[in-house]
Amino acid sequence: MIDMASKPITGQLSAKELIELRRLMAVRQALDEWKKKGFDVDIAVCPICKSPRLVDMTSSHDLGVFPGSFQPALYCIDCGWYGRIAPIMSNRPEQDAVLEDLQGAFAPLMDPNEDPHADVLERESD
Repeated sequence: MIDMASKPITGQLSAKELIELRRLMAVRQALDEWKKKGFDVDIAVCPICKSPRLVDMTSSHDLGVFPGSFQPALYCIDCGWYGRIAPIMSNRPEQDAVLEDLQGAFAPLMDPNEDPHADVLERESD
């Protein structure tokens, strides 16, 4: 447990925290600009330094035997972080973002010619 009495609370951000805040503000401003232009955008940010400068490092080696079962490998240009899961900042409304992600995830399972709610509507009308 952290001893809060030994460390005075100054109300100021450390240099590292200030850099992270500036990076997040820059991403938010970019998302706002895209929104003004009518685009819904998701931007991955580094979980360590909050930089949006991530490079997709996925290779054919990462694909392995099961091409559909991998997460992209990401590398942060600013701090050197390497990993497969990064937080996403988005300019989409939260409810819309969740629904769009779910529709994208289940789209291959749905027949575009068939209404997925047809059976529910039939039961309600009976």
